[in-house]
Amino acid sequence: MPMQGVEKYVGQLAPHYHEADEEDPVFRNKEARMFHSGFMEFFSRVHPIVPLLLYGPVVTYSAYSALRAGLSVPLLVAVCALGVLTWTFTEYVLHRFVFHVSPSNAVSKFVYFYSHGIHHQYPDDFYRLVMVPIISAPLAVAFVALFHAVLPVSVAHAAFSGFALGYLGYDYTHFATHHVRPPRAKWLAPFASWLRTARRHHLCHHFDNHNCGFGVSTTLWDRVFGTYDTARHAPRE
Repeated sequence: MPMQGVEKYVGQLAPHYHEADEEDPVFRNKEARMFHSGFMEFFSRVHPIVPLLLYGPVVTYSAYSALRAGLSVPLLVAVCALGVLTWTFTEYVLHRFVFHVSPSNAVSKFVYFYSHGIHHQYPDDFYRLVMVPIISAPLAVAFVALFHAVLPVSVAHAAFSGFALGYLGYDYTHFATHHVRPPRAKWLAPFASWLRTARRHHLCHHFDNHNCGFGVSTTLWDRVFGTYDTARHAPRE
């Protein structure tokens, strides 16, 4: 596994989309090794099926808990939908203001690269396209606590069910934009059209304009906050 990009970056450069004088190399169809320690390296990689195995039951259990706590089915659906929407906003904020924080010193540069910059330098790394549990699990616990602190119990369960469902949508949309080709079967035409649009939006963020396209599962918040690059997203002939 190549190391040159990781070591070069951490020691010297901020990423080119933070207006550095020199562009970092991008390694296509390669895997990166982030840590010399095999133990640390193990926790920096995750198979794409893992989020579904972890959070699929969470979505189901949270929805069931909401019903047991007295929420009606129509209200469950409505609150879940709001939970999904809340995730998409969270996704946008995290991607724009946390994952793309401008490194100003050695510490912030290290933190930036190991949290997100490596994905821009190795965009096709199969085992780094969904969030590792060591990051997603503490975030999930924090949002569970937040929802239960400000919402009635039944509503909190439903909201987190939708929130976790939105997170799964984000992870698998991200994976699909990098590793799934739009199918050619006619009966899958709607899915193929959606995937082409999602791929164009996300890959423009990677390779054309790093200051736009912070939403992955939806373009909604990019449009709301003016970070949707209309010109670069025009269909290519």
